[in-house]
Amino acid sequence: MATRRYSMSLRLLALASVAALLAACGGESLGDTSATGGGGSTDSIKVGLVVAQSGVVSSVGRDMENGFKLYLDQHQNTLGGKKVDLVTIDEGASAQSGATAVTRAVQQDQVDVVVGVVIGPTAMAGRDIFDSSQTPAIMGNTGAVALGKDLASKWVWRASYDNEQPGKALGKKLAEDKSAGEFFLIAADYSGGHETLAGFKKTFPEDRIAGEIYTPYGTTTDFSPYLSQIRASGAENVFSFFTGAEAIAFVKQFHQFGLSDSVKLYGAGFLTEGSDLDAEGDAALGVLNSTRYNWDLDNAENKVFVPAYEKAFGTVPTVYSATMYDVGIILDKAVSQIQGPVSRQAINDALGKIGTVNGVRGELTFDDTQTVQQGFYLTEVKKTDDGLRNVTNETLPNP
Repeated sequence: MATRRYSMSLRLLALASVAALLAACGGESLGDTSATGGGGSTDSIKVGLVVAQSGVVSSVGRDMENGFKLYLDQHQNTLGGKKVDLVTIDEGASAQSGATAVTRAVQQDQVDVVVGVVIGPTAMAGRDIFDSSQTPAIMGNTGAVALGKDLASKWVWRASYDNEQPGKALGKKLAEDKSAGEFFLIAADYSGGHETLAGFKKTFPEDRIAGEIYTPYGTTTDFSPYLSQIRASGAENVFSFFTGAEAIAFVKQFHQFGLSDSVKLYGAGFLTEGSDLDAEGDAALGVLNSTRYNWDLDNAENKVFVPAYEKAFGTVPTVYSATMYDVGIILDKAVSQIQGPVSRQAINDALGKIGTVNGVRGELTFDDTQTVQQGFYLTEVKKTDDGLRNVTNETLPNP
């Protein structure tokens, strides 16, 4: 019920944004690309990069921006042989700021395609805007479940994942291991948190779940009341969904509370990523993640990507930067197939015909819900010769 309420409120916000767009257009149809974008150039493409540059998930947005811009830098600022006019817009950390960013991209900046989007509320608030304006949008992080189901749009492509997948993959593996014991579930109280835990519950036995908590999104700095509940439950494991500043606070306090001595901490791929791991330090040792990418994956594209990223940014890439690098690969291939002027419709049509793409995450294909299909992996934070690193332990079952 909670997720449904999120979807309804964000849909209302999207409709209000569409109404504002229509007013700005003087009542013209948003599907008219001559009024709202799609410049029809044969030698350039205008890309709107929508990522969080402020707020609780700004570190995620920075990594996403780094990954996409690295791909452009390596390809002389072109996609499919066409010069890229890149517009970067701050998504913020709320549905309201996200809807404003999307509205600016499709109306004011009149981009040919939107890439990025950190959080589900932005994707959900933007869905009707993308649909009404007929603007292709390639999601580079959020995996809002409704976008692959009742709110699917032929203009929205989830190149990231579906929010339920990390939990499903982990739950499927651990369900087979009865010695693993009980799990306590905890996540930030917004769509991404609810949907991630829902995925775990779909594949893990209900009688082995000791409790479930959702913490106020973007405002929680003191996790002690929730950690007390985890301790009192007697659960041997915790599966969690936190990102950015909240991930740092949760991991540190989990360790300070003494829980890391007796309870295994699992995350949905984001708990110990990038600068978050640097801030968490040794408190993160032993933390496990169900993730769609890790820097040590053994494929040809990743072996080129990782050293290039390290050289450019002084650190190994995260799941956020890797996914956006893959967005670059996907869009590059799609644009290269366009004959004649670049338009929103031409880009969207090309995305539907690209087939399999070799990305840094491995082989990637879009299914009939326009969601990328990919592998998932179990990583663990370990001390290496290069310091603390997420190290891949094994491949997880297909979610």
